[in-house]
Amino acid sequence: MNEREFKDGVWPVVLTPFREDGKIDFPAYRALLEYYIANGVTGLFAVCLSSELYELTAAERLELAREAVAVAAGRVPVVTCGCLGNSEAEKLQSVFDMAACGVDAVVIPACQLVPQEADDAAFREAFGRLLAATAEIRLGLYECPVPYHRLVAPALLGELARMAKGRLAFLKDTCCDAAVIAEKLAACAGTGLKLYNANLTTCLESLELGAAGYSGTSANFYPGLLSEECACFRGDPARARELQDFFNLVQRHVEFKYPRSAKLFLKECGVPMTDFCRVACDRLSGEQLIQLKTFHSHVEKMGKGK
Repeated sequence: MNEREFKDGVWPVVLTPFREDGKIDFPAYRALLEYYIANGVTGLFAVCLSSELYELTAAERLELAREAVAVAAGRVPVVTCGCLGNSEAEKLQSVFDMAACGVDAVVIPACQLVPQEADDAAFREAFGRLLAATAEIRLGLYECPVPYHRLVAPALLGELARMAKGRLAFLKDTCCDAAVIAEKLAACAGTGLKLYNANLTTCLESLELGAAGYSGTSANFYPGLLSEECACFRGDPARARELQDFFNLVQRHVEFKYPRSAKLFLKECGVPMTDFCRVACDRLSGEQLIQLKTFHSHVEKMGKGK
């Protein structure tokens, strides 16, 4: 595995472009990855829920991971989801297979580690078994909301980070609560675990608390503006607040008919991709497409205001 430093900043949740026949469009995927990198992101979270994770075959997930590593070419680190399959053996093998693709960490969806009814003690035990079975593979955790939303309590997270002895390096946090994020950061102090907030509304506040950055759906609409906020929130708090207020204002556009809307938005940005989705997602009406174009123009204007 590669073990590049995980820097503070933006880690977009990488979409999967498809052709109109439903097959992965790899030229568009490469263009999309280059678009993220050109907009100043510090890492790539590929093969995640926004990638339409559960609609991909195991072979497709690995192919996307290898392609992301190849395109990144050491410019930014790449993390991808593992621990997927229909049995414990399949889930463990998926961790090894992802690591062999050259990613910088294999991210474990918390909802895949134990069943929904399992308590924190069972989660701790399962994570311990995974650590023991995966040698020196660097890991991450993702509070993925599908198939069920499992949040990792601050005290438990601190225990896991200390158990991992530096091998737990990445957390995509989806609690959407700045007070809980503060508790998680305190619990994990000194462990090397970096917390990337998936919630846009609490982004600036979480950065001020010590979060490493942002990793969420909004990075598929304005990764450059998010990268600017992550870079300027200490030195230019007025600009950071201006950006955060803008993000809060337009968040409903981000959420609307995602991920199809994101694919159409990125096409407006010059990424040559279709809006085909394997996940169920309604098409945008003519009126909604006009609104999307207006949204795009305002994002461009906001970028020119820096």
